[in-house]
Amino acid sequence: MTQALFDNALAAAKMMHADTPAIRDFVPWPDDLRFTDRAARILPAVSHVQNAPGEASAQTRPLCAALIDVAPHVEWRHTYTEAEVGADFLARFGWFELAGPTGHFHSHQARITIGYWGPGLHYDWHEHPPEELYTVVSGSALFLADGEAPVTLGPGGTRFHKSAQRHAMITDESPILTLVYWRGDQLDHDPRMSQ
Repeated sequence: MTQALFDNALAAAKMMHADTPAIRDFVPWPDDLRFTDRAARILPAVSHVQNAPGEASAQTRPLCAALIDVAPHVEWRHTYTEAEVGADFLARFGWFELAGPTGHFHSHQARITIGYWGPGLHYDWHEHPPEELYTVVSGSALFLADGEAPVTLGPGGTRFHKSAQRHAMITDESPILTLVYWRGDQLDHDPRMSQ
């Protein structure tokens, strides 16, 4: 039963990939996916994902629903410490690797993660070696990046970040649930806060 929930989430992500030109152009859908049985890790953000993920669109609603269903069964993670981001941030933030080097579906071709940030959070400046493409599943946020104009994105919106480009995100009254693709070297390295 549980694997069926993961298969459903992966199928919905694949459908978003097929229906979103920016994602298709960014990275091909991986053909080396293999399900791995990773233990669930529940964080406080899970209840927020299930009860208040933010508004989805017709295009993103199937993925949003699949992510709500699978949320209690995934290995949720925190990349940052309380000293870096604060206790309130950690209580309303979490992410998991749907596919990738350490994901629920193992792949060396891409890293596909799901991230959630509650309302009123400032995800401070950070960076990472791989290139990245955010796609908003539900809710909205203001996206900031060095050398780029700030932009507010809602469901279906995408934002590209170059390798090692500093970027940040701010949620207002809405939370945000995202589908994030990485490509390039060091796919298994987590983001780090910029100095």
